[in-house]
Amino acid sequence: MKNSILILFFFISLAAHAQQTDSSKVDSTNKAKSVAPAAAPVVAPAAAAVAPPATAAAKTGGDTRPFIDRLRLGGSTGFWIDPRKTYIEVAASLAYSFPKMLTTGVGFRYIYTHDRVYNKNLNTYGPSIFARLTLTRHIYIWAEQEVLKTEYYVPKTTGKDASTESTSVGSTFLGLGFVRSFRKSGRGGLSIQVLYNFAYDREDHSPYYSPVIYRVGYFF
Repeated sequence: MKNSILILFFFISLAAHAQQTDSSKVDSTNKAKSVAPAAAPVVAPAAAAVAPPATAAAKTGGDTRPFIDRLRLGGSTGFWIDPRKTYIEVAASLAYSFPKMLTTGVGFRYIYTHDRVYNKNLNTYGPSIFARLTLTRHIYIWAEQEVLKTEYYVPKTTGKDASTESTSVGSTFLGLGFVRSFRKSGRGGLSIQVLYNFAYDREDHSPYYSPVIYRVGYFF
């Protein structure tokens, strides 16, 4: 009986010790959890107060080409004959090419005229402004305004002689052109134009033989 009481007391003591040990472990765990610092909240970086500077492409409307690549040098020639005169025309031009469809520029034209009736030579020259609107890869619309100083003959009352005088004549052209580039970059090529002169007046000493003219153009 005494041994049974001792054994019972021994197991009660072990159980009490085990319970105390478990409680200590739980308390330690809870203390560790309570002491551990909370994770720092993630804060998104503040937006920049000043917007970034615009890129060069944005400032130029998306056109990143160097300025020199936007310029085009060119010219045109024409040749025609009527029963009385022979005409030879040459012109030079400088154009600015916009990113998509439009090209504008200025030019200078010279027309040499040989009058076979009086066996005399006439000179015509002056500036022009023009615009080209691209319709397809090869077809475009051409509009041009020019003012030329042109020479003409005033026949004398007797004989076949005549005096030379000059005047300024304006012309307004509109028509179509066909262009063929020699390079994949589009620089360098040949064009042919058929134009109508809405300001044509033969009695106004126009240097042109007809309201409808053609030109062969070159550009670089």
